Amino acid sequence: MQISIRHEIPIDIKEIHALEAEAFGCRLQADIVDRLRDDGALWLSQVALVDERIVGHAAYSLAEISQNSNRWRFPALGPIAVAPANQRQGIGSALIHAGVEVVKEAGFGLLFLVGSPNYYPRFGFQPALPLGFSSDWVKPGGRHEHFMTLVLDQSLIGCVRGYLRFHRAFPDP
Repeated sequence: MQISIRHEIPIDIKEIHALEAEAFGCRLQADIVDRLRDDGALWLSQVALVDERIVGHAAYSLAEISQNSNRWRFPALGPIAVAPANQRQGIGSALIHAGVEVVKEAGFGLLFLVGSPNYYPRFGFQPALPLGFSSDWVKPGGRHEHFMTLVLDQSLIGCVRGYLRFHRAFPDP
């Protein structure tokens, strides 16, 4: 099976919406992608194709980290979806690897996400809280392993830290 990854083009929008809804079994994630796009906040949107058919999608938006008067912006991955009939075939992995390359090429040193602590560590993601990042997705004294970062520039650890706020297209946790 040959997987190709490319940037979203306008003709893909309806198919991406349908794919996200099918993969998650509801429209929540599809609506998030649409809101990001409508707000001009979809920093990167990639599709995975097999036999010229879209079978996967990954969205990236910029999240803001604040600490006192300091502000930084870094990409956040999500939602990411693979058509149910095409899961467990390496499509999600291909999307993540392709997206990480774009993030690196753009010069970002951190990438964030909220996701499965059983899946994303294989790509180098680790819990963000121990590295000095908090978020609405982490409740005081609660579980935090699902709020993760991929460190692409080690020199940022300890220098950049604080509260990460995802784009307003994402619902409150």
